[in-house]
Amino acid sequence: MKKIIFAVLLQFLLVSSAFALRVNDQAPIFSLQDINEKDFYLGDLVGATKKEKNNGVILSFFASWCVPCRNELPLINSLVAELKDKGIKIVIVGFKEDFDTIRSLLAELKVDKPAVLCDRDGKVGEKYGVRFLPTTFFIGSDGSVKDVVFGEIKDEKELREKARKLSK
Repeated sequence: MKKIIFAVLLQFLLVSSAFALRVNDQAPIFSLQDINEKDFYLGDLVGATKKEKNNGVILSFFASWCVPCRNELPLINSLVAELKDKGIKIVIVGFKEDFDTIRSLLAELKVDKPAVLCDRDGKVGEKYGVRFLPTTFFIGSDGSVKDVVFGEIKDEKELREKARKLSK
């Protein structure tokens, strides 16, 4: 019985991850409203239509109920200025939650530096194949995915190491 349960679980995980973006895939371009009610368009930052010169974007999907997300958000917040100086923009996306819930969580965690978006219906997360939270995509200025982390980024060293791939 345990073997059957394990086999079914393994198959589910393999099928779920098969839909996620992978390294070298083109990141889907999207538009969402930010926490200040302004439109955010990823195409302004990466890919052929980019308007700003930069080295890329770190795009992290989170939810208020997700304990690893709660651990990771303050870490991401602490590196926003450092990575901005390296031409990397950090964007966090509340997945399937509204702005009131997102604002409450960010205030509680004292997260105030990254760009904050709301993917209330989860459609952007679906385009990216988000199945686990947190999920973080490292998107180069050319619009291609340079790295993906499924689960919590544990420390500054790991985040800096992954971000370095955007500066190449």
